[in-house]
Amino acid sequence: MDDTLILAICTIPLYLLFPCLAVFLIIAIPAYTRTKKWDKARKQNATELEANTLISPDDESDSLDTDDETEDNERKTEEENDKYLTFRQKWLKEMKKGWKGEVAKQAQNDEEREERRKLARAVARELDRRERRRAMRSESEAQDAEALPPYRKAMGV
Repeated sequence: MDDTLILAICTIPLYLLFPCLAVFLIIAIPAYTRTKKWDKARKQNATELEANTLISPDDESDSLDTDDETEDNERKTEEENDKYLTFRQKWLKEMKKGWKGEVAKQAQNDEEREERRKLARAVARELDRRERRRAMRSESEAQDAEALPPYRKAMGV
């Protein structure tokens, strides 16, 4: 065999393997970090449950609109289903989500939800500010009505 043929046989699979490996790593590494974060939170919650015997149910009384409420319910059911998964099963699930592009959609939805919450907070602050201004204005008008009329010097009248 010729040296160039041997070199070609060795390098051509590398050229074909590199793009596949790059795509796999681009999807696998974020999936692994999300799974690691999930596993850490799961273990931390388990130790907190064991350490704290008096657990009060925490109500998330955050004002959610209907879209956020349905997404929140879906997220809670998914978390309930994920409680019994192993690390490998969860990682494969995250890989599947990454391959389908659901992670990017979820990040976009989270960003939009956060923008809506910021906007709602800003609107509430503005309404509070307007209400305070109206109250101050009516209070100052009431004080002006109770006070003596302004002194006007008679100008040759």
